[in-house]
Amino acid sequence: MTNTHRRFYLGPYRLISALFILIVAAGGVFIPELGLLVIALMAAALIVNARTRRGFCAGLCPNGRSLSAAFGARPAGRKLPPFLRSKEFRRGLCGMMMFCVVSLLARSGGSIAAIGRVFWSIYLVSIAISLVSALVFKPRSWCVYCPMGTLQDTIKSIR
Repeated sequence: MTNTHRRFYLGPYRLISALFILIVAAGGVFIPELGLLVIALMAAALIVNARTRRGFCAGLCPNGRSLSAAFGARPAGRKLPPFLRSKEFRRGLCGMMMFCVVSLLARSGGSIAAIGRVFWSIYLVSIAISLVSALVFKPRSWCVYCPMGTLQDTIKSIR
């Protein structure tokens, strides 16, 4: 396989990851319950990473795999600023996103569609930030300060 073909080769896991993101992001507009898949994704991350340090992030996260597939062949951009790597920033971002989720869930009225919409909207924000970060910095730069990875690191440090 030539380098040109490798650049566009998604492979089964990358293809599944890209389809997951597309289905949740686009489908959530019409079927908000698809946002509930994000809860399953978060639970899977917590379970897998309970045994390994960011094992889910490195190999199974649909966002990370899709970023690698879409931007992996592009030369790396600027270096990630040190503040984005800092524990304080990462925990602050994680806390802010958790606050947003809890606040939105409290106002959701408890309907499954409203709960799905909350997780769908947070997922869209994450995808948007990760795309900007991939364009400005490196393809998987979002992974450094991803709130889910930060939460897992924080839980592990408490143990």
